[in-house]
Amino acid sequence: MERFNHHMMTLARDVRGLTQAELSARLGVGQGTVSKYEAGLHEPPTDFVDALANELAFERTLFFEPGRPYGLPPFHFRRRKKLGAKALARIIAEMNIRRMHIAKMLTSFGWRTNTFIPEIDPDEYRGRGTGVITPDEAARIIREMWMLPPGPIHSMVDLIESNGGIVIPCDFGTDLVDAMSQRIDGMPVLFFVNVHAPADRLRHTLAHELGHMVLHTITVKSDEEMEDEADAFAGAFLLPADEIRPQFRKFDLRQLANLKVYWKVSMASLAMRASKLNAITPYQGKMFWIEMGRLGYRKREPNEPPKEPPKLLRQMVAFHMKKLGYSVGEMASLLHLKVAGFEEMYRDEILGDPQGPGTAPRLRLVK
Repeated sequence: MERFNHHMMTLARDVRGLTQAELSARLGVGQGTVSKYEAGLHEPPTDFVDALANELAFERTLFFEPGRPYGLPPFHFRRRKKLGAKALARIIAEMNIRRMHIAKMLTSFGWRTNTFIPEIDPDEYRGRGTGVITPDEAARIIREMWMLPPGPIHSMVDLIESNGGIVIPCDFGTDLVDAMSQRIDGMPVLFFVNVHAPADRLRHTLAHELGHMVLHTITVKSDEEMEDEADAFAGAFLLPADEIRPQFRKFDLRQLANLKVYWKVSMASLAMRASKLNAITPYQGKMFWIEMGRLGYRKREPNEPPKEPPKLLRQMVAFHMKKLGYSVGEMASLLHLKVAGFEEMYRDEILGDPQGPGTAPRLRLVK
């Protein structure tokens, strides 16, 4: 007989943004009852599981799915500090639900790639000379390994998905997080991206997350050091030093706006790269940020590049529905969702939205 998985109960509650007290009030039971079921101290009766599934808008099969949720890797610690506990729990829960969906669809989809996202162990890799490899050298190695030509990367999403990663659009419910990443045994490397993040900032964030996947899944350092290294990797990966340095000889907003169009990264990223390469003076950097603040560009810049829609997730959904003949109801059941929940979560994938995720408002299930 299948056993109730108390981890899934907590996961389902978190993804709906409810506390134990809020859920118990909706179910008409004491919080102690909910707490004991979530702790795995008691097995809930059938009528409670049915009520739980209806209230949280999942199929009851979710609560008998084996396995356990995963938390965030250590290199996301700085972002954890910025988020409230409830918002963080909802993001982690959505990442786990999405990971479970990917695992189920990969069973039939059978996706394979000839390339991969490597993990660089500094004890094995050495930089030029005898020193430990730097983030800039790591970025150069990955560009060479993936045989990237000089110049800007056409699409960070396509590049990641053609080299062993899957990009998953999510609604994190906050603008404090643009993307998260996970490397879990038996799964492709997963990149969860905020559908509401600006396209120029998201390219840098995806390169930042790629840096974590390359540099920090074997060796864990302090949070500050890992964040700085991932930022340095992103800058070097998107804007190779030997190509971008000559273009900083003129440094003003007009020049940066032109460079933004060509390199498809934010003016802020370009300025940070210029500072990192010592291509500008501290005074030039200071005046740049003052001007950006005066114009209101610190939060969102003008002239965003086109969005880069993930393709693999859409292909997985299309494969099941068109090739394997799954109906909407059967897809929902496969993923332990109600039909309305599946249509909400995978609206872009069902419609095949050519403009990519986040181009139309996403609805939330509200009870």
